[in-house]
Amino acid sequence: MNRARCILSALCTLVIAGACGVQSDLTNLKNDTTHLRAQMQVMREEVALQEDIDSLKVHIGRLETLMREQMNEMWEMRADLGQRVSGLESQLQILATRISESDRQFSALVRSLERLQAQWSATERPDTTSTEQPRSVDPGELYDLALRDYQQGSYDVAVRQFSQYMEYFPNSDLADDAQYYIGDCYYTQSLYTQALDAYEQLLSAYPDGNKVPATLLKIAFIKVARKELPAARSYLERVVGEFPGTEEAQLARMRLDLMSDE
Repeated sequence: MNRARCILSALCTLVIAGACGVQSDLTNLKNDTTHLRAQMQVMREEVALQEDIDSLKVHIGRLETLMREQMNEMWEMRADLGQRVSGLESQLQILATRISESDRQFSALVRSLERLQAQWSATERPDTTSTEQPRSVDPGELYDLALRDYQQGSYDVAVRQFSQYMEYFPNSDLADDAQYYIGDCYYTQSLYTQALDAYEQLLSAYPDGNKVPATLLKIAFIKVARKELPAARSYLERVVGEFPGTEEAQLARMRLDLMSDE
């Protein structure tokens, strides 16, 4: 009887010990499961974050491509605008000249008409192709005749007449204007070498003339057309610095702004 009790007591002890071991294993398994779940949650969050980053990278790439395309379009538009402005600069100068000369030319033509009507019976029209100065040549009349041919696009004739004016009346008030229009006749025809020579003669002979700002501006435009940009910038800056407030200075600033964007 006592032996049986001992055996039973031993068995109970083993069962209890085994139950405690199982309970410990269950506790450890539960802890491991909780830890694994926490790790899985962290991994899910990392995967979601990586997906967001990848999506963001794709979106940024699209934005960069769109920005490059827009920048290219903008530069193309600026280049086209620069070409248009360069083409309009010459026309603007011619138009400004015509406007400034219109009143004076009209008055001079009226006076010339009155003189011609009074002398018509006794004096023939001056031969402007002669190499010698006719006795009846009037400075204003010859200048107006040359200017009219210039405005009508008869540039070769205008050059001859302005050259005769310079030969006959090199010290008159309109001498620098005549020299300027000689250059302009060539400039309008894109004969830049001849135009440059005429403009430089004006700067040398009439450094204080009223056509100096326009002449410097035209020389700058010739340099731009020839892709001599440093020289062009120097002439444009000279116009802005020496003749501020003039229309030529405004045009020079516009051209400098375009050059800085090119």
